[in-house]
Amino acid sequence: MSAGYSTTTLLGVKEIQPKFTGLFMAMFFPQVATFSTEEVAFDKIRRGVRLAPFVAPMVSGKARRERGGTTTTFTPAYVKPTDVVRPNRLLKRLPGEALNGSLSPAQRRDAVIADILNEHEQEIVHREEWMCAQGVLTGEVIVEGEQYERQVVDYGRSPANQIALVGAAKWNAVDADTYDPSDDLEDWAVNASGSTGVIIMDKLAWRLFSSFKMVKEKLDTRRGSTSQLELGPQLERQVMRKGFFGEYEIIVYTGQYEDSQGNKQNFMPDYTVLLAPSVTDNVMAYGGIQDAKANADGIVEATRYPSNWFTDNPSVEWLQTQSAPLPVIFDADAFVVITVA
Repeated sequence: MSAGYSTTTLLGVKEIQPKFTGLFMAMFFPQVATFSTEEVAFDKIRRGVRLAPFVAPMVSGKARRERGGTTTTFTPAYVKPTDVVRPNRLLKRLPGEALNGSLSPAQRRDAVIADILNEHEQEIVHREEWMCAQGVLTGEVIVEGEQYERQVVDYGRSPANQIALVGAAKWNAVDADTYDPSDDLEDWAVNASGSTGVIIMDKLAWRLFSSFKMVKEKLDTRRGSTSQLELGPQLERQVMRKGFFGEYEIIVYTGQYEDSQGNKQNFMPDYTVLLAPSVTDNVMAYGGIQDAKANADGIVEATRYPSNWFTDNPSVEWLQTQSAPLPVIFDADAFVVITVA
């Protein structure tokens, strides 16, 4: 029987694969912090200033709150995508392989393992992006799953920073030839705790915004970006930089994920406008790896822990990637979110 691969080998495979990153994670969570404990401690990060399903590593995680109601520590849910390296799949010709089979069974097994690791990474990154988007757009992240008791990470956003236009104020109810959205943007920006330099919209909000005559006249499409975002090949298909409206860079985001029912969902809800800072210091944090073999090998702090093993009954090879992500937003009021129609 073939031997299982070491974690070092599996991590090496992951390093040479294409990287996947979502807009919210790349733009608003530029730093990474890993912990050796199950719990992520917010105050230790900053002193003085088809998604992968959630599961618990051993038992359901619990948020812990200090007196006064402020969340300072949280036990992140695990994401643990797991797949069987199926023997019948190993015998099939892979895309690009010659019709008579140019790869040996061992080479094809390696290729399948690399492909599964790639799928795991995409699932986990999409889950991370979902969490980051929820935190930025709602001020909280609701963590729940079949094997994880519902928990809420509340970042403490002010109600004034979650706005929904009603009646005649909706952008689809005003006269596009005479209406100037500049006043709206100025009024909303006042609610932010700091300066805002970027506006992110879903495609429907952009459709309304770009229909205004004033926007068509004032939109500057020649100026270079001022945000810290660097677009990779994947994001280039989901992110459209439309230009500048006054001091604001306008970005349209069409990123999607697949929910548990297999339906496509947008990371940004319909008719959503987000006012955000151009630069942030939020953190993507990771709880310690809760795996006996990993811990025995000295692996505790990590963003990912891939592993594979064999079972005899049934006789199959397994491949799994573990992670315990949690976005940490230091100031939820740095963002203002508006539903415009």
